[in-house]
Amino acid sequence: MKNVLKYMVMTLTLLLCSLQGISKDMPQDTLYFYTSWEQMLYLEPEAYIVNPFLTAVSNYEVYLETGDENINAMINDKYMAISLGDSIWMINSAYLRKNFKGESGRFSGFAPVFFNNKVAYVIGEGSVSVKDVLFGINGDDPDSVPISYYNLDFVNHKMRKVNHSYLSELLEDYHDLQMRYEGMKDYKKQYIIEDYFFKYIDRATGDVMHPYILELVD
Repeated sequence: MKNVLKYMVMTLTLLLCSLQGISKDMPQDTLYFYTSWEQMLYLEPEAYIVNPFLTAVSNYEVYLETGDENINAMINDKYMAISLGDSIWMINSAYLRKNFKGESGRFSGFAPVFFNNKVAYVIGEGSVSVKDVLFGINGDDPDSVPISYYNLDFVNHKMRKVNHSYLSELLEDYHDLQMRYEGMKDYKKQYIIEDYFFKYIDRATGDVMHPYILELVD
């Protein structure tokens, strides 16, 4: 899962760059629009645009530009998510702020989202460490850019950053994982948090008692 995520971030970066200079002789890219989780999970978009123009402020903040402010506003108001093909997904920060309390206010534009039928989370730029300040971050290398994970809690309508304390809460339903995680010497370090967050996702996905997203949304 960790390697897949890094590949997706790298792919998104390269794709956003390539879309800016696309020519008529190159294959056309299609951006799909979704208004519900049901459409997203069943890959049933409501609309699409061929060869979209995307502006990336960062890997975690992307805007769609149509050249018409009214259309831009309509897209922002109506659509909760977009996808490039069936692999690059981004969620509308306006939807997040409207439907989730907590950390949703820190996002703007469209942000990368990862999901299955039971779990969804958004990624954003992580906190900069002292090491990052001293030695710098290579913006061209996804492995060098800190990443934070924000879990979407559909039961309580909250968006929470996955830190060590929240991860312990998430693992309460899986006591063996919780004990293993809390017993780790470096359990507060990001790479350990990341590893056990992905373990949580795998366990929750296969848990017959864990609710489906479509059971929790309108």
